[in-house]
Amino acid sequence: MPEELPYQEKFLLLQIAAGDEKAFKKLFDLYKERFYAVVLKMTRSDEVAKDIVQEVFTNIWSKRESLVDITNPSSYFFTAVYRRVYHHFRKIALERKLLEAIPAVKESVNTTDEMVLANESSQLISTAISKLPRQQQLVFKLAKQEGLSRADIAQQLQISPNTVKNHLAEALKFIRTFLHNSAFTFLIAFWFFKK
Repeated sequence: MPEELPYQEKFLLLQIAAGDEKAFKKLFDLYKERFYAVVLKMTRSDEVAKDIVQEVFTNIWSKRESLVDITNPSSYFFTAVYRRVYHHFRKIALERKLLEAIPAVKESVNTTDEMVLANESSQLISTAISKLPRQQQLVFKLAKQEGLSRADIAQQLQISPNTVKNHLAEALKFIRTFLHNSAFTFLIAFWFFKK
């Protein structure tokens, strides 16, 4: 049988589950520094640590109704932090694969048919980038093609680092959706050329 929570913790979680913002602020004050320290140690980035902590608390608030079922808040919340850090690193790995895909595909092709397909995939990515709003396109190119940091981009474009982050997130979301929607066409082309 799971151990009972102390009354104050249980009451705090029940208050948050009911939508009490003051109770949520208490939870935030209780955990924010510990979350930040853990994430900073794992990511070694102040900016990323702050973003992840904010995402964790946003997620806790959006799923607050489930807090009534928690028997070990510390374990539950830190698991959420570790999952968010894992998601962050997984996202970075996927972004790198996306950007490395074009040269890697071009280097590995041997036949004319494969070269055509490689060029088409490269064109799909270029087309996706060209369909981005002007500011997102500029931020994406500076970050992913020129390798500038968020802070450098923010300074160069005279916008906040958070705005840079938002532009990058939206750009990547659009590119993934565009490529996903184009994948069916690409697979048909691949099948046709293989025949």
